[in-house]
Amino acid sequence: MTLRVYNGEKFERNKRWYILFALVLITIIWLSLWKQNVIGVVVLFFILWAYFYYSIISNQIITLKIEKDHLIINNKIYLRWNFRGYSIEIEKKNQQIRNIVLITEKWYMIYTIHDKKDHIKEFLTEINDHLQLVSEYNQSSLEKLARILKL
Repeated sequence: MTLRVYNGEKFERNKRWYILFALVLITIIWLSLWKQNVIGVVVLFFILWAYFYYSIISNQIITLKIEKDHLIINNKIYLRWNFRGYSIEIEKKNQQIRNIVLITEKWYMIYTIHDKKDHIKEFLTEINDHLQLVSEYNQSSLEKLARILKL
């Protein structure tokens, strides 16, 4: 069974988020230049470049495929025993499944689903036969903050 997902978590941001993000950036750049901190401005541009590069990569659509003994994620094979379980995240507004989270002992991978409802249902039925549904997984405070800020 195959499911189409984004290569990472995809956030839906509104116009207000982009305006606020731009204002904060412009303010930081202006303050750095005003304090004659050119190195800070250069470092900020490198950080922005890395962030936008990551945003482009996580916007690509890939496939998750379940096989008997392994999962194939974007042509990479992961043995099933590497995973402790999986979790699903549901949008509060419309109660639809938004993300699938694959959990190992030390890390986790979040993928935003981009497929039809019937494919999602079939995939979840199939993955439930192979992996355990986990209600919670550990996130650091910084990860939680980044998700709230939609970074």
